[in-house]
Amino acid sequence: MAACGGGPSSTASHSPTASPAQASSASPSGSPGATGVATPLHCTSAVPSGDSLVIGTVVGDPTVVVRDIQDPANARSICTLDGTALSPQFMSSQAIAYETADNQIIKVQFATVPPAVLAQYHSGTGSGQYAISPNGQSITYMDGNAWHLAGPSGDKTLTALPAVPARGVNPDEDDSYLSFSPDGNYIALVSTFHTGGSGETAPDQIRRASDGALVYSTSGMTMGVWSSAPSRLFFRDSGGVMKRWDPNGVSNMISLHWIRPRSSPDGRWIAYTYRTSEGLGAVGFYSVQGNRVSSTTPPGRSGVVFLNNDLVWYIGEQACSTCLGGAPKPTGVAYIYSIASASEISSRLTSVLDVWPRAIPPGVG
Repeated sequence: MAACGGGPSSTASHSPTASPAQASSASPSGSPGATGVATPLHCTSAVPSGDSLVIGTVVGDPTVVVRDIQDPANARSICTLDGTALSPQFMSSQAIAYETADNQIIKVQFATVPPAVLAQYHSGTGSGQYAISPNGQSITYMDGNAWHLAGPSGDKTLTALPAVPARGVNPDEDDSYLSFSPDGNYIALVSTFHTGGSGETAPDQIRRASDGALVYSTSGMTMGVWSSAPSRLFFRDSGGVMKRWDPNGVSNMISLHWIRPRSSPDGRWIAYTYRTSEGLGAVGFYSVQGNRVSSTTPPGRSGVVFLNNDLVWYIGEQACSTCLGGAPKPTGVAYIYSIASASEISSRLTSVLDVWPRAIPPGVG
C-alpha cells in the first residue's frame, strides 16, 4: 500500500440547511457559458476516463487539485481548481460540479468546454447543499427550506421543510445528509435541523429519483449513509440504535453510535468515526453483510473517506484542553488504512473532497 494521499469527501453532502426561498429552474444539462466567467479548472494533460481520481489537496500546497491515484505509488496531480470553485464534486470521469460565491451550481468538463449552470439558489444557512446522481444526469439540492430535484426534464421542488430554529450544534449528533442511492433509484435526506415536520415535511425522507415521490419518512434520525446493492439506507437515532431502510421496510440493526459514516464503493463496508472514553475519535469498520464491527483504528483518527474498496483515508487528531468544549484538534497528519491488511500509513493527501469512481465492483480496487 503506497501513500497516494486524501480529506473528508462530499459525494454525499453532510451539512445543515435553513431559510425559505425558491430556486430558479435549470437542468443538469446546463446552459453553456451562462456563468459569464472563465473556467476555474486548469488541466495539464488529458484525464484518463478509467482511472481512480481524487479531488483534494496535497501536503505543502493549499491548491485544490484533481489527482490520479490509479497507481498509488505514482499518484499525480493533473488539474488544479481556482479558489472560486467551492464544494467541488465529480459528475463523471470527465466533468465536475462546483458552487460559486453568487450561489450557482456549475458543471465544468475537463475538456475545453465553457462552464454550464445547473442550478441557482438563495443565501441561507446550509443552502446550496447538493448531491449528484450516479449517472451524472440529475442533481438534488437545498435552497433554504426548499428541497429540489433538477434533471433533464427541469427543476422540481420536492417539499418545503420547516424553518431551522436558532440553536447550538453538536457535531457528533447533528447532521444533514443528502444523497442519491448507489443504484440511482432513490434520494435521501436525513437531517437534525429541520425539526417539527411529518410526512411530506419530515426531516428524514426517502423519495423516488424518477419522479420525487415520497416513499418513506420519519424523524429523530441522524448520520445517514447509503450502502449495499440493491441500495439500503442506514441511519441511527440519538441513542445509537442503527436502523436500515430498504423497499420492504425498516429493520433494527446493531447499536452503533457512529459519526459521519461513509460506504465503500462496493457497498460491503461502512467506515465511521466514534468517540472513545477519552473524547478522541477513532475509526471503525462495519460489515454490511455481517451486521457487525470488524475492526477499529487506534484513538486519534476521524473524518473517513473511501479511496477504493480497500483503502480508507482519514485525519489524525489530538486532545486540546484550550479548544472550545475541549474538542480534539487535527494533528496535521493524514493516514490511509487498508482493511485487507489492517495496516496504516501516512498520506500525502491533506484533504479529500470527492473520489471517482463512486461504485467499484467487489474484488476490484
